[in-house]
Amino acid sequence: MLIVIDRALADVDALVAEAADYLSRRLGGTPPLDAAALPRDAAGALAAIDAWAGDEVANWRQELIRWFEAHAPVRLVPDPDVNATLRRAAKGGQRLAVASALPPEALELVLQQLGCARAFAASCAGDGSLNDALDGARAALGGDPPVADSRDALLAALSG
Repeated sequence: MLIVIDRALADVDALVAEAADYLSRRLGGTPPLDAAALPRDAAGALAAIDAWAGDEVANWRQELIRWFEAHAPVRLVPDPDVNATLRRAAKGGQRLAVASALPPEALELVLQQLGCARAFAASCAGDGSLNDALDGARAALGGDPPVADSRDALLAALSG
């Protein structure tokens, strides 16, 4: 069993930063969304956007999904070594879960674009909270499996 944090598969933090910049232009708001002032990690940025939006900008998640639909095919490139390792592990009976602070729809777009969605027994999106996603992944796999939070950690955990 292994939980894989989405950043081990792609630079999700950079994707969310780009999406936040888009949201700041698209949704503006009063006060305006200052994308440059957001935390650099995806979970922190998404939580800050949610706090900024409150009840006033309820459609920010839909706009985020639209951005991912339009940009994931251009920004995300499958990693052949990671995908081969994930496939071998899944075929060998290894139970894998992916955890992400992204909303569920954005996480599925990322996994599909990277070509690794089928390797995971569970896909756990925290919708702004990586801790919630990790809790969901632990529940899906059972117990307290190790967590791979980088590409190198993922490859090392599944080698052998």
